[in-house]
Amino acid sequence: MVPAAAQQLTQYLAAAKAALSLLPTQETVVFERFFDEVGDTHLVIHSPYGSRINRAWGLALRKRFCRQFNFELQASALEDSIVLSLGPTHSFPLEDVKNFLKSATARDVLVQALLDAPMFGTRWRWNAAVALAVKRMRNGKRVPPQFQRADSEDLLAVIFPDQLACAENLTGMREIPDHPLVTQTINDCLHETMDVDGFIHLLQRIESGEVQVVCRDLAGPSPLAHAIIGAKPYAFLDDGDAEERRTRAITTQRLLEPQAAADLGRLNPDAIEQVRKEAWPEISNPDELHDALVVHGFLTEIELNKNDSPLTLGGEGKGEGAWQDFLPMLTLQKRVSQRHVTNSDSLWVAVERLPELQAALSGSDEALKEILRNRLELLGPVTEAELAAPLGLDLVRIRTALLALETEGAVMRGHFTCNSE
Repeated sequence: MVPAAAQQLTQYLAAAKAALSLLPTQETVVFERFFDEVGDTHLVIHSPYGSRINRAWGLALRKRFCRQFNFELQASALEDSIVLSLGPTHSFPLEDVKNFLKSATARDVLVQALLDAPMFGTRWRWNAAVALAVKRMRNGKRVPPQFQRADSEDLLAVIFPDQLACAENLTGMREIPDHPLVTQTINDCLHETMDVDGFIHLLQRIESGEVQVVCRDLAGPSPLAHAIIGAKPYAFLDDGDAEERRTRAITTQRLLEPQAAADLGRLNPDAIEQVRKEAWPEISNPDELHDALVVHGFLTEIELNKNDSPLTLGGEGKGEGAWQDFLPMLTLQKRVSQRHVTNSDSLWVAVERLPELQAALSGSDEALKEILRNRLELLGPVTEAELAAPLGLDLVRIRTALLALETEGAVMRGHFTCNSE
């Protein structure tokens, strides 16, 4: 090998290992998740098992995600990677993705998924033409391709009407007719375009623990993800246009040095602290303090009085602790109330949110979920214990409410700071 090429390859693999902390192998699959410039979520699966298995895995996962989030996501597959592009509101534990598909039912899911994939229409036209069910010659002249395409769709509408039916009239799984052309088309998709047997065997190896799945949340795409991000239309698993791919919003860097690539795997603590400070409201009058209490559920006395809090009169440079001048006025106007929930701290809450807070403390899961939703908008990355402390609640209730918010896509679980989740 040319020394320059060997050096470039070594640098590429070293940068990938620095970003992911390991490289994918036949016994290790890496799940990588990151956000793009507009806040959309992208999941890249580094799966070195070839494009036929990866097409099957990507299509089946796409169907599972669509059913769970009711969102038609975009997907692509290459020889060594799969990408699934979701919206900014889709939140899920990355570790759970490996359990979305089971070897016992994956084939049925894949059959339903391939019906919506471009490969089915292509294989159908091919089989219909080979079987002479669609005329290729008429009056001694060759039938134009666009006419053959229309004839094949008309034939499909007769044999398999659900395939071309209006989506609003379909409920549940499509019932596949027992017709030789349909059977042959599905068989070609499963065993020629894809490798369904190899895919099911891979799922069995994952379930048995023979293949390990490693999950990584990154600040940006790793070097190994660059190829699938810029994949050409032949890699698409859906019929979306190339210019409308969500992956076009991803910013990729040139080949990174290993040390720079390692920074993709961790967030900058200074950036996190900056976001936290920007999330805190600036208070310049009693009405703004009241609005902050309404929007964020409640504020603790420690939060209002801490030295670095932006909750100061007029923002910067106008004295700290000025909130104390507003609370008595708001209390006299019966717009805020103070509640002692724990021995260590007291809560200030707007009267509009007081019934909701009392319901949350009394056992209402829905009220607690809304309180935590508003608190997370204020606090940024925070642990379950830090959310539970001012409310005096056990971690089980906090975790249940966070899981409900995660299902809605309102929060995301992860390691954002040292020794925290």
